[in-house]
Amino acid sequence: MHGYAGKVLWVRLDKKASEETRLSENIALRLIGGKGFGAYYLNKIAPPGIDPFSPENPLIIASGPLNGTRTPMASKTGFFFKSPLTNVYGESYVGGSMPRFPKMAGYDVVIITGKAETPIYLVIGDDGVEFRDARDLWGQTTIEVDEALKREHGRKASVACIGPAGENLVRYACICVDKWRQAGRCGGGAIMGSKNLKAIVFLGDYD
Repeated sequence: MHGYAGKVLWVRLDKKASEETRLSENIALRLIGGKGFGAYYLNKIAPPGIDPFSPENPLIIASGPLNGTRTPMASKTGFFFKSPLTNVYGESYVGGSMPRFPKMAGYDVVIITGKAETPIYLVIGDDGVEFRDARDLWGQTTIEVDEALKREHGRKASVACIGPAGENLVRYACICVDKWRQAGRCGGGAIMGSKNLKAIVFLGDYD
């Protein structure tokens, strides 16, 4: 499938487990990517009437077939979830360098469910997923977290994280990406906070 990595990454926070599945060619052709994938998997996974702060409310990151290519204006990726602000479908987008990272690691879609027992962050790269302790990061601002994680994982890592607003389940909290960009709509930061998920770090040297 040209333009697709061909895999979906499923992450279960409470079990600290991950699994890869094949992206259906039929789904890719029908839904194209990005919003199509996000809406499809959210409708498939989230039970009707689910509380947005339920561990079973998925946080979905999805990109389209033009991510990671030289196509102009294609550097966006989407976060999808049931919104704590509106109590219906929520989506928010971010640009910059991060959108190419999931695909370069091999994934068109990343689906995160469950709630960690204590604060954690994820590291996603060519070797799969690591679950890291984030208790020392809890309470820190997004700028502090971004700087700390890039010291730990390298300046070329891409970091999506939350600050105190997300931790405290402010219903319009943002997901902050690489310090200066925000997925600012519908309260995705609060969804991460409800899962005790402080950050997601994508690794790769993709110049």
